[in-house]
Amino acid sequence: MQYKDNPEFTLLFESKMFDTSGNALKKGNEPLRFYAYANISNYHMSRFLAANAQNGYSAAGITPDVMNAICDKMIQAVNDKKIADVAVLANNLKYRTKYPVDENALLRMAMIYSFVENENPDKCESHWTDWKLKKILEEPEAYSFFLPIGLELTPAYSESLEAASASSLNKRTMMLETMSLNTSEPQ
Repeated sequence: MQYKDNPEFTLLFESKMFDTSGNALKKGNEPLRFYAYANISNYHMSRFLAANAQNGYSAAGITPDVMNAICDKMIQAVNDKKIADVAVLANNLKYRTKYPVDENALLRMAMIYSFVENENPDKCESHWTDWKLKKILEEPEAYSFFLPIGLELTPAYSESLEAASASSLNKRTMMLETMSLNTSEPQ
């Protein structure tokens, strides 16, 4: 589908780092552009369902990938009879629910409601969401642009709007690092 110059869509963000295939932007190539429907009622039900599911993870302060990684480590720790490690990981999960505002969950929500060229707006496919998330995490300007959009679109965080500052997100990340078995674990 073509989004450029289509009145049904609004240009949200134009990358200064990546082209439409996700490679480094070179002179003469089309930049990666993110679009949204001009009218929210045009979104396909699959996007609303994906957003609802993401909101559930957001309320727990986690993304599905991180939750699975922590659960895998907990299972391994139980198998290795390392009960102290299980306690560390359980505290990590508890901390996330007490302080749920997670930047990756916010950005993921923003990606559910945005499109790039060649993405089907009538399907919410996780591989596209993951691909877009990877790109905006690599581009500081895109990250800064989409973070407040994700916050606005995440009902689970509506009560925590004032808590979602850059310093609070950094503090949360540092606390979670102390409750992790290693620092390579996604936060």
